Amino acid sequence: MASIALKCFIVYGTLLGGIIYLSIMVIVLRAGGVGSRLWPVSREARPKQFHALTSTRTMLQESYDRVASLVSVDEVFVSTNVHSVAHVQTQLPEVPQAHIIVEPARKDTAAAIGLESILIAHEHPDAVVASLGSDHSVKRDEEFRAVLRVAEKFVQAHPEYIVPIGIQPTQPDTGYGYIQCGKKIESIDGHDVLSVKQFREKPDLQHAKQFVRAGGYLWNANMFVWKVSTILELYKTHMPEMYAQLQEIAKALGTTKEKEVIECVYPQMEKIAVDYAIIEKTPHIAALSADIGWSDIGDWARLKDELAETEMDDASIGATHMSIKSHNTLVYSADPKKVIATIGLDHLIIVDTPDALLVCNKYDSQAVKEMVDLLKEKGLEHLL
Repeated sequence: MASIALKCFIVYGTLLGGIIYLSIMVIVLRAGGVGSRLWPVSREARPKQFHALTSTRTMLQESYDRVASLVSVDEVFVSTNVHSVAHVQTQLPEVPQAHIIVEPARKDTAAAIGLESILIAHEHPDAVVASLGSDHSVKRDEEFRAVLRVAEKFVQAHPEYIVPIGIQPTQPDTGYGYIQCGKKIESIDGHDVLSVKQFREKPDLQHAKQFVRAGGYLWNANMFVWKVSTILELYKTHMPEMYAQLQEIAKALGTTKEKEVIECVYPQMEKIAVDYAIIEKTPHIAALSADIGWSDIGDWARLKDELAETEMDDASIGATHMSIKSHNTLVYSADPKKVIATIGLDHLIIVDTPDALLVCNKYDSQAVKEMVDLLKEKGLEHLL
């Protein structure tokens, strides 16, 4: 999970052990996922967040731009995996080399967020953190920033709470987890902060339809706001072994052994998602509904629908698409000079890269992950 930590201009004074710390808002952009459902474009060496898919800017750059009015570049930290350091340096050259945090191994979100939290707490022990993905699309940037401000205000007033930012469902969708919300806790700047009854895993279509009909459910966009001190206490309570490992790293921060200790300890951490390990176990959860034009761009079908005006319209990236009697089709080419022509084809995904060509039914595009698994099984790792 790669991340970018960014300081907002709002600060708060807190007295801890006789020392006054400044409480700031920190934004963490997670950018370490592989995005295997967008193969053959998204690969281990260059995952989807480092590609320009919805604009001329990469998804990582768009995520930075989205919060740029809230931040100072001097407070930017990027946490990424060992394969992606060069991409971060190229795409965000304003970020100092010393501010790039490298995760030694892929250990899922619990370990990644734990490492980031220890590093943030080392500099800003009373910070409020917004943990956000960098591989999704947001169309209404100003509303997104407004929701972050509301979440920050709520967490400052209620530091024991974790606040997931959810999305009002526009249709039954089996590709997202859901947050079942309860009563309003309070209203801040016109936004209702809601209690959370429970998190629901990705449902089948029948249950997804029930959730949408019932109301009171949000898509879980995996965006969270919390106090760094609170999330670390939750590690201590629910993941004591990982908490002890994080404390071992914390003791080495700022010393000559920092890199050595991180590279030794981090790969030993349990591989588990932070949602299951911690977030779903805490009783202090309050959700915000964000009307921000959000999509996780999780597969080719979602990307196609994000780019096209209507579902039946075609969309293209890179290539020139010449179409006769074709509908609801996406074409992609790594070669901008290439012309891709389709005749009488509906509901297709066509992705052309120098060493691999994907052709699939749009409605089967989530199965691209299975193709990635098959390529691994056949020993074709050089294509991944």
